[in-house]
Amino acid sequence: MKIGSLPAVAMEQYNGNKIRARKTETAQAATDSLEVTNASRLFSEALQAVREMPEVRMDKVEAVRSQVESGTYRVDAAAVAARMLSGIVGV
Repeated sequence: MKIGSLPAVAMEQYNGNKIRARKTETAQAATDSLEVTNASRLFSEALQAVREMPEVRMDKVEAVRSQVESGTYRVDAAAVAARMLSGIVGV
């Protein structure tokens, strides 16, 4: 008896299973479908628009920079503290 040899019946069964598996995969692929809703299409367009936006809004940066340089930039300490606490407390 050879080690590693399989009877012919076992090989036929194995090959038959492979063919049936391929036919099943092909049949399933033929029946699968995809429907994109309008909401998902809008989301995709919005996401693309956000990706195209610059990370830094230079107009805002320049406005704050000019206020700091002229000495007119003021920070509301109470508002900053309230936002910090709301982030900690989760309110």
